Amino acid sequence: MNVSAEEIMRKAVEAGEGMDHYYTLSESKVYQGNALIEHSILKEYVANGKRKTITHDQLAGKDKRTEALNDGTKTIIYDKYNHRAFEMEITAEEDAESHDSKGKMNGMLGITKYSHALELMGEEKILDFDTFHIEAKAKVSDHVFGDTALWVDQKTGFIIKMISEAGGIRTELEYKEIDLSPVFAADTFALNIPDDVEIKDLESFAPDTVTLAEAEEILQQAFYLFPENEFDLKDIEMHHIDGIITRNELNLTYYSKADMPMFYLSIFHSPEEMEIEKADVEIRGKKADYERVVNSITWDEEGLRYSIIMIGSEVEKNEMIERAESMVLSSDLNKHP
Repeated sequence: MNVSAEEIMRKAVEAGEGMDHYYTLSESKVYQGNALIEHSILKEYVANGKRKTITHDQLAGKDKRTEALNDGTKTIIYDKYNHRAFEMEITAEEDAESHDSKGKMNGMLGITKYSHALELMGEEKILDFDTFHIEAKAKVSDHVFGDTALWVDQKTGFIIKMISEAGGIRTELEYKEIDLSPVFAADTFALNIPDDVEIKDLESFAPDTVTLAEAEEILQQAFYLFPENEFDLKDIEMHHIDGIITRNELNLTYYSKADMPMFYLSIFHSPEEMEIEKADVEIRGKKADYERVVNSITWDEEGLRYSIIMIGSEVEKNEMIERAESMVLSSDLNKHP
């Protein structure tokens, strides 16, 4: 093999250029430890400046399907499972490929190129493609993409398969079908949205960045959160949910001192007649529900529902329960960033 891993990666970065007509079917899996927490099948149709994707959530009990159509000027998203639709305008600066499988794979190459040691492991056949197998080892232990394995098509530079491990999370993304010269039916790039589904502006659903003081005012009371002696509070967002369920939901994102995302904390008013169904653990002296699949702990306290979703391997359930004892009221903190 008279080619280096670095040369292959450079070719992969350029692979998206000029690729404007293709069909793919890919499968994505995300594991936390041995637990499968996300599993989806994605179909992509691309032609004449348009892109349509159909996503099937494989973990949902019912047919959870979402369709999205990007016509170059706007994107329309139809959530068939929840019977709702959204649209948003696309600016010239936005990357139209950032939400498809190819965009997800190629989007990480700039980071991999500069922060990982690359090694060419050999050649392998995947589907009908002859690929180079590359191992990218993170130069720092807490890098967001961790150690990554990639299989790159020798002819086009197209990344056929990717496996990444970071922070106890293993992500697998692999193409099952690729057609670089498909013939599409006339109605391929259409969304069949029922007349009774209103298409709403997605921008209106974007969360607001707030201070702790503003969050208290919106929730009309103080709330418990973690002191920042061990974690850094990076994001404070208020989501205004309006639909079958209407509520204001505060979402806090905590990072480690090494700047790795560790866990989310969401807070909203405890829903009436929607008590926690199963209480299998105790936190802060309250009965709580632990969901293994998403690695979360949920409980009610003083009229508010709290939910911690752990996303870092350094924090486990029992340790989080112990650390929650040190939570303090927002009103007792001396600063309101």
